[in-house]
Amino acid sequence: MRTLLSRHRVFAVYLLSLLWLASAAFIYSRLADRSPEHVLHVLGVVAGAIVVYAVLLKLLERVRPSWTADLPVPPAGTVTPRIRLMLTLMVGLYGIIAFGHFLMLGNVPVLEALTADTDLGVSIVRQQGYFGLPGFMRYASDYSVKAIGPALLLLTYYFRSRLFWAVLAIGIVYSLGLFARILPIILFLPLLVYLFMQRRWLHLAGAMAILAVMVGAVTIASSIALREPAMRPAQDAVDAVTGEVKMPKPRDLRSKEGDWRRTSAIYALYERAMVVPGQVIYQWFDYYDEPERRENGCGYRLLAKRIGCDYVPVPSKLYAAFYPENYEHGMRGSLNAASFMTEFANFGPRGFLLSALLAGVLFAAVRVIYRNHPLALPMNLPLIVATMESSIVTAINSGAGWLVMTAIFFLFFRARKE
Repeated sequence: MRTLLSRHRVFAVYLLSLLWLASAAFIYSRLADRSPEHVLHVLGVVAGAIVVYAVLLKLLERVRPSWTADLPVPPAGTVTPRIRLMLTLMVGLYGIIAFGHFLMLGNVPVLEALTADTDLGVSIVRQQGYFGLPGFMRYASDYSVKAIGPALLLLTYYFRSRLFWAVLAIGIVYSLGLFARILPIILFLPLLVYLFMQRRWLHLAGAMAILAVMVGAVTIASSIALREPAMRPAQDAVDAVTGEVKMPKPRDLRSKEGDWRRTSAIYALYERAMVVPGQVIYQWFDYYDEPERRENGCGYRLLAKRIGCDYVPVPSKLYAAFYPENYEHGMRGSLNAASFMTEFANFGPRGFLLSALLAGVLFAAVRVIYRNHPLALPMNLPLIVATMESSIVTAINSGAGWLVMTAIFFLFFRARKE
């Protein structure tokens, strides 16, 4: 069993992520007194993805055994002049994009957020840190924070390059400047997993300490209640209403005055990790429970053009529907959910079959590309994270920058002359 998990570690972590979502959905269903039936839908996607993945790899082992065979891996730290040059150029590109991001905005979002006096105001500032950019720069930012930065932090450590400190400095400034809690995690997660796999405990502890400080700082900067407990935001949240359907909200576990959870950064992180994902899944199910609400393929940009309908950005549509008052105040958010919810939003329960098929094919491709390389799991973690909050098609491109991450992998490893 250990050997099997080692060979398919990327897919195994993806399955664990789906089980985490199932747990979050179950926790939310208990808090909101909802039926846990949707937990079974998540588990169905898990089972379907396993079947597709296993069948595809079995077929490849028979038809193209060379595509699934393990490959020789050069020792870590082996640096050639070509690798040194590529690292230098990519670190320069990373710095230029980070600097250009703030330059085009005309401000550093986290500094602007510190002057806001409501949580709504803070959210608007954070949104403008991304939506205030021209389209090409949004893609550059996505690729940088989700692929280039994490890949460079991992690769400069792997190759024992002094450029590691430059990447670390750029990544810290960039992530804190945009003050989204997920960004420091995405930046460090590949490196943390590699350090854990290599049992470099001291370096792991140091990296985790830096990450904890960053996440804590971003959490405090994002919350008026944590920065100024005496203040009560004028607009913390709104009733979730769309059309005739009353959308349920989780019970406020911090409603009592003096409850330690109201000002606890740790509890805020727990709630974000173990309650909110389940709530969002239920919101998507509630909205698209009626067949006439479903998008029927128009929720996919490429497919919408082919079938002759206008593309519907489902997460943005749901945000406007669930939080109309926030929308009227200028917030342009996205109610992001796991990839399989996009299929449900378009095709209903039948979409889960498509979701299982897409996941199985994608992670079978990951296995063929990365094989037994020690960086396989670290370099695919952003993809796994992105599939927990966006469609697989989006995750492959801008959602996780997987195409960019994989191109970097080819550049440094598969294109090398041994």
